[in-house]
Amino acid sequence: MLTESQLILQRSLALEYTESLSEQALNYLDGRGISEKTAANKWLGTVANNNPGHENYQGWLSIPYIVATGGVVGFKFRRIDEGLPKYGAPLGQKSHLYNVTDINKQSSVIAICEGELDAIILSEVCDIPAVGCPGVSSWKKHYGKLFQGFEKVLIVGDNDNKEDGSNPGQDFARRVAQEITQSQVILLPEGMDINSYYLAEGVDAVRERLGIQWKKSA
Repeated sequence: MLTESQLILQRSLALEYTESLSEQALNYLDGRGISEKTAANKWLGTVANNNPGHENYQGWLSIPYIVATGGVVGFKFRRIDEGLPKYGAPLGQKSHLYNVTDINKQSSVIAICEGELDAIILSEVCDIPAVGCPGVSSWKKHYGKLFQGFEKVLIVGDNDNKEDGSNPGQDFARRVAQEITQSQVILLPEGMDINSYYLAEGVDAVRERLGIQWKKSA
């Protein structure tokens, strides 16, 4: 578990990267349906300095894992060019759920999706509380206890069939659903994740797919 000083240090790095958010990163996020305002809300940034543990991610998109206290428990980095690997993280960093502050929202429903940007689209763009978990190997058994107060937990994995016949996103959805009693697996069209489905079909289609109705204003 990180100390208070470590949480504060990582928060300062996250805010430093937010202030350095590049035009290239903004264009990348815009192409994913994420506005500059949303990027600021989630402290998305660009790794601009040679900070210890982050040296290999210069110019990458910084995605901080913010907790309710305002501290930062970790980072994910995303390339915004065509190079590989697409994602990276500081060596030895423990896995966490992304966007955990949504667990505290007043809602009977929450979504668990595969990845940080998908969680941002659901939470910030589609107004559906959501957390992100980057793959089946990152899911920890104790995470299920965090969702006990919700009437329904929607599990949304990528639907991407690989050449070897595997479908990691659906493996992720099944694994998580086994550990949360009140869960419902949402199947997206083949080859899509939440982000691509939103870009293709829009907010209303995402909410309809997840069975979420808009609240009528008083």
